[in-house]
Amino acid sequence: MSRSYLDRGRPIAALATVPGRSALAVIRCSGPRTIELCAQCFSPATALASAPGYSMVHGWFNDPRKDERIDEVLAAVFRAPHSFTGEDSVELYCHGSSAVVARVLVVLEERGFSPALPGEFSFRAFINGKTDLVKAEAVNELASANCEAARQDALERLSGTLSKAYKDLRDDLLDLLAELEARLDYPSDEIEDEELEPESGLFARLQSCRDRVRRLAEGYIAGKLRQEGALVVVAGRPNAGKSSLFNLVLREERAIVSSEPGTTRDWLEVWVELSGYALRLVDTAGLRQALGEIEAEGVKRSLELSARAELVLYMVDGRKGLSEEDLTYLERYPEAIKLWNKIDLDECPEPPPGWLGLSAKKGAGLPELEAAIRERLFAIAGGGAASQKETPRLANARQKTLLDQCLAALDSAQAAAARGLPLDALALDIREAADYLGQISGEITSDEIFDRIFGAFCLGK
Repeated sequence: MSRSYLDRGRPIAALATVPGRSALAVIRCSGPRTIELCAQCFSPATALASAPGYSMVHGWFNDPRKDERIDEVLAAVFRAPHSFTGEDSVELYCHGSSAVVARVLVVLEERGFSPALPGEFSFRAFINGKTDLVKAEAVNELASANCEAARQDALERLSGTLSKAYKDLRDDLLDLLAELEARLDYPSDEIEDEELEPESGLFARLQSCRDRVRRLAEGYIAGKLRQEGALVVVAGRPNAGKSSLFNLVLREERAIVSSEPGTTRDWLEVWVELSGYALRLVDTAGLRQALGEIEAEGVKRSLELSARAELVLYMVDGRKGLSEEDLTYLERYPEAIKLWNKIDLDECPEPPPGWLGLSAKKGAGLPELEAAIRERLFAIAGGGAASQKETPRLANARQKTLLDQCLAALDSAQAAAARGLPLDALALDIREAADYLGQISGEITSDEIFDRIFGAFCLGK
């Protein structure tokens, strides 16, 4: 019988570390009777059963049915409500072979544990009031961070900075809503009269809330870039030196370098880190009139990747100069970083204005190229903006959608105030905006959203 996240009557267990061979594996258990059930598989049983919270016990994990030892383990004990999930929890640290892990999980299931759903531990932490949805999503974002910038942002969100920004905004909107509803509930002669005009205090507070929501929403592009990394495409005609540059940045020979045109028929890609940003660096097929069906498909894919890229590095062979293909491409992608390659050769003239001189084979010009990439990413990600230092970044599409809806409701409220509409229309828009913020943190939510949020988590999270 299938389970849902709301089936919290049974204890759950799951592997919390990466499956496969490793020195150690961590199996996480949580829920009703967790400590008692784990003690039934542990020797000495009384040591685990009586262990205080935040303590570790050394012993053996056993199969009670067969009276057989499975592995020597450490058990970390956490007693409710002082645990990550808010429930009694045990973490078993065993040897990291797939045979040991599989056997331990089978025994736990026989004792009454259900296999945990993806993200179910984080869900229980949320439903038991140990965290909100924003911090729960930050756990998943931190686990998937693939560069230093993403790690820093996710840790900031996990610390509660973004949650506090949402809460403060919602509190201010609810305070504003309370004042408006008081004006609706009481005769005008019992409350000091204050028209909701642009110069009024109430209008200024509404404008302040709208500006704060807008700044949060604007941080999404930067946060998403840091979390997911930037697609950087190396493009150019055949023999421009794209594969040599790919190998130079990667510091290893991954792309085949040849003087024969059309060597790269498809694209090669690799993740690299530059100044804390993750880059998905892609070496594409040379752009020219293709000589065959396979090469034509490679050229087509190169153009498709260029259209999706955050940044294009466009290379030309400086000895040959600019061709019609080069000019056509650069008209389509004027923001590309333009690279004048092979400056180490005597027959290569000086780069034209706006072009970076480079020797992809010798490495000349690489520091300048890396600085240009860094500056472009810095601009895209808003790394130097004062507003971004004051406003936490989000990288979550669900939160961004709700922020956009909140902003639209506040825009509607401002328009209603400017047109002099009745206060009840204005109050309806402000309540709607506050509800969207409540959905972000989980103060207001529906059951079906849990599968969508926590289903994207790893097992054991």
